[in-house]
Amino acid sequence: MLKLAFHNLYWTLIFMTGIFQLLGINSGIYKIGIPFVSGVLFIYTFVSKGNQLKYPFVWWFVGFTGLAVISSFVNKIDTFSLLYFLVYTSLSYLYFIVLINENSILVISKVISFIKLLIAIQIPAVIIKFFLIGQSEHGGIGTLSINAGSVSAIFPLFVITILFSLYLFENKRKYLIYIICFCILGVIGSKRAILIFIPLVLIICGFLFVKLERRVYSGKFISKVLVACLMGAGIFYFTAKTNKTLNPEQSNWGSFDLNYIANYVNNYTSSEGRDKSEMRRKDGLIYFINYTLNADSHKMLLGDGAGKLIESKYNPREGSMENEYGVRYGGRMTLVWLLLQVGILGTIVFLLFYLRLFSLILKKYRSNPVDLSFLVLTIVFFIDTVSYSNVFLRYEYLKGLYFVLLALILLDHKYATTYFTDLVSP
Repeated sequence: MLKLAFHNLYWTLIFMTGIFQLLGINSGIYKIGIPFVSGVLFIYTFVSKGNQLKYPFVWWFVGFTGLAVISSFVNKIDTFSLLYFLVYTSLSYLYFIVLINENSILVISKVISFIKLLIAIQIPAVIIKFFLIGQSEHGGIGTLSINAGSVSAIFPLFVITILFSLYLFENKRKYLIYIICFCILGVIGSKRAILIFIPLVLIICGFLFVKLERRVYSGKFISKVLVACLMGAGIFYFTAKTNKTLNPEQSNWGSFDLNYIANYVNNYTSSEGRDKSEMRRKDGLIYFINYTLNADSHKMLLGDGAGKLIESKYNPREGSMENEYGVRYGGRMTLVWLLLQVGILGTIVFLLFYLRLFSLILKKYRSNPVDLSFLVLTIVFFIDTVSYSNVFLRYEYLKGLYFVLLALILLDHKYATTYFTDLVSP
């Protein structure tokens, strides 16, 4: 089936970006290929459905795109950079429209099965990387990328959220094994953030499960809560011992020292003694918020232009945060990235949309692991957006999967079934 082939090509290009990079294949294959295949699927859906085509949340797409175009025009940003910016921020929505309007249950089922296969491949891929390169945030994050270090933290966090939600509902030990496997992905990626992020997400997930399910506090229920606590503590302990920067011996299997960890975290998050380019995240966030608030009124509201921070050899500017604003480390968060390009108005519209999705699923919540994981992943999105990176925004294997989950939930609401969300279970 040609349509299914395009769906699978779309996800192959998304998940195999790192392989293309490793082989030195022209980046245009995936940078142009992903939006092109998505566009073909959207046009096919538009033509085949006609007046029956549904556009959930279209107000957000039109509003945000309109603000981005105005911002780009006012600041004289080239069309290529604007289009690239819209690909980053809106491509997932177009694919969501394709999926939510798909009538073939078989197509959806096969697409989800293919996505699960691509996710599972990340474990052997990262193990091979460990034996070839060692513990490093570069040189291969599964098949996803060779140099996007933050992906090593956020992608495992994404998958673990879904797996732990499944465990809470189904109580199958296999999910705990899968969780450990994806924790290893973060450890091999040498990401310090998983020390805090993974235990935090397990706690948030467990808390929401307790609040939303309101189940009787049986022995089985209490055991699940204990498992969450023990896993969180175990991940914290294991990460501290295996990350060279988090133990006194600077070893891959050093001692566990809470005082050392606390001092390291304090020094790591402090900008004292660092130049502007190495400003840390907290100070960078404050710096860029003040930069926006002190800018001229049109720049405060609309930013310096949608597309200004697009890095490409076809871009007339450098496009990097360091070259444009003199800050490298402390400017990598989505909130900063949006504020600088689309200002307060564009940022508010963008973030309110995700708050709207959280509110909608919370209001229509059904006792289902996918509903629970979607709520927690929205919280993960905001944690990443404000405090960590822009990978959730930029990469379709995160934001794209998030919108796939949304589509499955809404399809089940539409047909009063659990068929589509049940597809997520391995």
